[in-house]
Amino acid sequence: MSSEIEILAEYIRAESGHTGAISPDQDLLEAGILDSFSIVSLAMFAQERFGVEFDGDEIVRDNLASIAALVSLIRRKQSTARPS
Repeated sequence: MSSEIEILAEYIRAESGHTGAISPDQDLLEAGILDSFSIVSLAMFAQERFGVEFDGDEIVRDNLASIAALVSLIRRKQSTARPS
């Protein structure tokens, strides 16, 4: 999970200008690091970077507010996309 966390944290820093630490479990909205628009941009980046496609009902706060939650969603999507 650490490489995905690092990639997403780097993207968040580049897009938001945040220079402090970002904990994987930190709520990015509550911390003021991202806003609702930048969360959608993060989701779009994650889909493109990790080769997954999120369903509309997956683009919700619970899946996107923290890096750990987003990585979990990415991994679920990757595992269902792979042939058995």
